[in-house]
Amino acid sequence: MSLRAALFVLQIVAAASATAAEPVAPTCAAAADLGATPFAAWTLPVNDRAAAPEIGHPMALTFENGAASRPLRITEAGRYGIAADGKVWIDVRANAAPLASVGHGHGPACSGIRKIVWFTLAVGTYELALSKAEATSVRLLVVRAP
Repeated sequence: MSLRAALFVLQIVAAASATAAEPVAPTCAAAADLGATPFAAWTLPVNDRAAAPEIGHPMALTFENGAASRPLRITEAGRYGIAADGKVWIDVRANAAPLASVGHGHGPACSGIRKIVWFTLAVGTYELALSKAEATSVRLLVVRAP
């Protein structure tokens, strides 16, 4: 294989890897209908003064050096999803140790939800720790699975 052909192959592989790593957001004529989902509250106004997330109420969270932490109080055991509209790492910690997530993915197309991470949580108070944020703030919603 010639040097020119090898460079061409490397360019194709690099382009494919970059495309696979970041999904392309669809062009949306209208926002997704989240009414029949646990994320129906996503479109409500954010509570930008909340000291801690409230289950089912969107909030705005501002980052300092790409990170933020808030207490997360769970009053009913279950599976909880944490949705964010930006690129951010989402952890839930108990006694300073990160808990294993039970699922993760993207929100519905055209919803504005970029990422959802799911955790099975018992009653108690946890630390919601966000890091590696690329923006200065994020819209956040914590929901309990039906």
